[in-house]
Amino acid sequence: MSVEADTVEDLEKYRGKLRGAVVVVGRPTETVDPKDPLLTPWGTPTIPLSTPKDARPSNPENQRQMRQARTKFFVDEGVAAVLNGSEKWWGLENMSASGREYKANSVPTAHMTRENATQIWRFLDAGPVEAEVNIQSTLSGKEMQVYNTVAEIPGSEKPDEVVIIGAHLDSWDLGTGATDNGTGSMAVLAAARALVKTGVKPKRTIRFVLFTGEEQGLNGSRAYVKAHAAELPKISGVLVHDSGTGRVLTVGLMGNYNAKETMDRILYPLAHGVGLAEPTLDSEGGSDHVPFGEAGVPGFWCVQETANYEKMHHSQADTLDHVRWDDLLEGAQVLAVFAYNVSEWPDLIPRKATTADR
Repeated sequence: MSVEADTVEDLEKYRGKLRGAVVVVGRPTETVDPKDPLLTPWGTPTIPLSTPKDARPSNPENQRQMRQARTKFFVDEGVAAVLNGSEKWWGLENMSASGREYKANSVPTAHMTRENATQIWRFLDAGPVEAEVNIQSTLSGKEMQVYNTVAEIPGSEKPDEVVIIGAHLDSWDLGTGATDNGTGSMAVLAAARALVKTGVKPKRTIRFVLFTGEEQGLNGSRAYVKAHAAELPKISGVLVHDSGTGRVLTVGLMGNYNAKETMDRILYPLAHGVGLAEPTLDSEGGSDHVPFGEAGVPGFWCVQETANYEKMHHSQADTLDHVRWDDLLEGAQVLAVFAYNVSEWPDLIPRKATTADR
């Protein structure tokens, strides 16, 4: 059976029809990289306080809630198995965040190549299809202890105030995780090395964090925010590098209009140094800046050239051969300048406006 549902209400038309069925979800569509991520970025631009969150169907939180609702629906309806099509062509497999919602006692779920998925959808459009699925896996049933990796340069005047630059150290196992997110992790390490070698004495503490469990639901950054709840009011800002190997074009402010003027000034040296564009208010979900933003801390993301990211990430094509070393160096420069200039800024970066502020 094929299931096409964008909302919880869409699922109702399948009630009572799926028991014992192998369900295919996600009709394949064309994926075309934006020619200019600054003009046509992945994700939905966010204009602060303009549109209710629920009115943005592409909002990452809405997507997560929809996946959870769909999974519960499949369990309740007695679905036998769920098949997803890969995001990539050319026979590349795909691992995705959609697996987060599938627990050990839930519906068996697997990905198939995009070519196989499109063929099955063609068959389904013509009539009923029979499928035989063999999914074998084991679960330890035990929790696994994992760790965030943290280092810092203590502040010389305001050590209790902090600026964070970060990336995530974990990856999927189809490839080597080179661009998702080995490149971001190495950019953070290179920025740390550069700042230490210059001998700077920042006024605020600069903290370098390589988060773990990002691919399983931002686990590392959510745990960090929870563990450092008392410190959050004194974290000036967070910048995360997690969009592959392409050069950093600018910084995405996640709709934080209040910080726009401050960030213009903080990033101004990079406009001349590496050609960084003006900061954008655009938002991007699914990475480790998000839990900080949810907790009220200015969390920002690196807007990068696509550099075939969507064709490689979460697949066996994500290997070292695709790394663009000069662009990676530029990313490290952006992180280092951001961290130092925020540490020296007279005040903390302004927080995002909330409904209560209106």
